[in-house]
Amino acid sequence: MPVIDRDAYLRDGYHPLPGLLDEKDHRRAVEFFDTMDAAGTVSDSYEPEYDQADGVRRLRKLRRLLWNDPGLWGPLLNRTGATDLARQVIGEGATAVFHAAFLKPARVGTEVALHQDQALWTYTYPGAFSVWFALTEVSPANGGLFGCPASHARGLVPHRDRPHYRWHPSLDAAEDGLRAPVQFVLRPGDAVMWDRYFAHGSAANTSPDDRRGMVVVFADSGAPGFRARDSFPLADIAALGGA
Repeated sequence: MPVIDRDAYLRDGYHPLPGLLDEKDHRRAVEFFDTMDAAGTVSDSYEPEYDQADGVRRLRKLRRLLWNDPGLWGPLLNRTGATDLARQVIGEGATAVFHAAFLKPARVGTEVALHQDQALWTYTYPGAFSVWFALTEVSPANGGLFGCPASHARGLVPHRDRPHYRWHPSLDAAEDGLRAPVQFVLRPGDAVMWDRYFAHGSAANTSPDDRRGMVVVFADSGAPGFRARDSFPLADIAALGGA
């Protein structure tokens, strides 16, 4: 079971989780995304997004992984201890509400502008947090992953549309009074967890290597007025085995 420093998590809004994904499960995930990336078409049930430039078209994002293939992803999430983290942080009422892949392909992978997850969600998820798994090396050399320490303490910061960025409204660390972003340097299998208000993003990938990550988001299904488009309770994930 992963052990976290709760005080550090509450102070910083994030917590590193080195080696959360073991070698066998890392290989399973990589093979799955290799197959999807090589496929001519991907089912609309994954809500795929693509990056493309100079005649190259590659998968950028896949959604609803757990809902599309619970037999693969449920046991994997149990083995990583991500579901144990959900019990620690939220309790038995925790439920998965998102499970997606961010594939940032070599040379054409676009930036993910600085943002807070809660700002982009349709519903409000009190207590929600994300676990982001590195499936490749992650560093500034391939687009990386960065975040602003203690940005969660501000609560929801107003986001703005930017004319040169098409994916979603975003933040600017300096203009919005956030601390300067820190870079996460991760090895395959490492992970980072963060609060729903933690501001984070990544740069474009101009390197010759893919920068792949996968994220699962847990929320408190017992919160008053809880609503979600997708909800996969911990008990149902546990029933899939693998732990």
